[in-house]
Amino acid sequence: MPEITTITSESLQAEVRRLLPSQRGFGTDLQAQNVIVPIVDLTATAEGSVLRSDLQTAASYGNITSVNRSTAGTTTLINTTGFYKFQLQTNLPSSSSTGSRVCLLQMLRPSNPDINLLRIENVSGSAGLNDFEYNDGIVFLSAGDSLAVTIVGTGYVAAQAWPIADVNGNFINPDGFTFE
Repeated sequence: MPEITTITSESLQAEVRRLLPSQRGFGTDLQAQNVIVPIVDLTATAEGSVLRSDLQTAASYGNITSVNRSTAGTTTLINTTGFYKFQLQTNLPSSSSTGSRVCLLQMLRPSNPDINLLRIENVSGSAGLNDFEYNDGIVFLSAGDSLAVTIVGTGYVAAQAWPIADVNGNFINPDGFTFE
């Protein structure tokens, strides 16, 4: 059975008067109940300050991190916590010599095995055959994680990533975007 209790706290009442100026003359004490009442905050939506999620994930000039590799090795794309949208374009030429051409998109964490998110490989034994691919997706990086691009053999890779939400899931609007 719900109970209603009067709260006599000047600091809480002052905060109500500050946040709700129309309640300044309201003379009764605050009350609390022992029933959990869910509250949904629609303030941002009601005032028009929420960007549609498809627009919110848009790339913008000031927030893209980009890497290009054309030689064997690994390059870190992102090493900051949060949610990121990525794009990866590869061109892996074939060769008549032995050995495959590989591009990896990896999540790296110190003292842990690397995780291959994408593995693109051209194993053709005929010279002149190129493998062009495009991939995109969303990743989450926690503290210590990084997103990296690796080429084994020869090839070309271009990768881009941009933040769409912070580590707590709060959306990050495209760089330069502001509501009117």
